[in-house]
Amino acid sequence: MHGIPIVLKDNIATKDKMNTTAGSLSLLRSIVPRDAGVVSKLRKAGAIILGKASLSEWAHFRGYYIPGGWCARAGQGKAKAPCGSSSGSAIAAAAANLAAATLGTKTDGSILCPSNRNAVVCIKPAVDLTSRARVIPITPRQDTGGPMCRTVADAVCVLDAIAGLDYNDNATI
Repeated sequence: MHGIPIVLKDNIATKDKMNTTAGSLSLLRSIVPRDAGVVSKLRKAGAIILGKASLSEWAHFRGYYIPGGWCARAGQGKAKAPCGSSSGSAIAAAAANLAAATLGTKTDGSILCPSNRNAVVCIKPAVDLTSRARVIPITPRQDTGGPMCRTVADAVCVLDAIAGLDYNDNATI
């Protein structure tokens, strides 16, 4: 992963100057105490975190009639038909070609649906495979984070880097 550019969904915490807002203006300028578990693993593997991708505000749990891919911070995600809260990650990986890989999160379709709509390879890991520590949650029973990339080989490489034990997430223990 050394030198590979990665874009993260904006509900995955980074301890740097990037905001972690879940697409909401209410968390703008908030400071997190440490990187998310998956971010620590990516940095340790040598990946370069380029930035944050927009997401449907609060991972699309703000209301039923809000369009997919819309958030207060960035407006509407630009794709043919945004779908799921990780739509910004899928757009960044495929349509905009901004990074070799992106990370999305999923509770109920937010990795699979935007990947399908943007012709991106994704892997939706089991809940206990990747850490959810410092990822803004919806529910601990379903939330999981996974790679969204242009190729299967890239997605497997990213999953290998982020999978495994994190003592800050009981599900991985």
